[in-house]
Amino acid sequence: MESKMWDNISNTFELDLPKRLENLEQYVEHIVPKIQPWSEDLWETQFYINKRWKEIRDTDSYHEVVLHIFMENGEYWVVIDGDITKGGWQIFKSTNSLVVDYGGKSQMFELTFLNEDFFILKKHGDQLRKGKQKYFVYGNEKSTGKLDWRNAMEKLYNIYRENSKFSTWLVVLVVIIIGFLVFTFNF
Repeated sequence: MESKMWDNISNTFELDLPKRLENLEQYVEHIVPKIQPWSEDLWETQFYINKRWKEIRDTDSYHEVVLHIFMENGEYWVVIDGDITKGGWQIFKSTNSLVVDYGGKSQMFELTFLNEDFFILKKHGDQLRKGKQKYFVYGNEKSTGKLDWRNAMEKLYNIYRENSKFSTWLVVLVVIIIGFLVFTFNF
């Protein structure tokens, strides 16, 4: 009986993703504001240097495995199904921006979110107006490499769930303790 009561209480605090989200961009725009407090900065290079970041896309027709690797020396590799093309990268610490030189052009990205599992960049400018991709979502190949894009977004959202549940339970515990103290000292 006690276990069922705790299950009912914990179900009250379930935080599900809305069903209306249809594509990767909508997921990112819904999730990132909620998890922003747990993001690292670009100057914390240990979170993304020399790691294999698998590109996450929501396009069914996209079948290549694309890895992005930011090397310590400023070298940038894009690996598409094992074929490597090299470029370069540099950060602007004051703006949390990243410039990537690749394929004969340079592009500026703003950090959207970074932790040990996800690296999300937003291309500078109004990309949607131009009909281009706004967000570039990378998952650490070790922890997200086998996930499809929807399951990767669930994993990203789990950052919010786990931290929100802790905060909610902490508030409930404080309320119980205060209630107990008020009840105890008033009688």
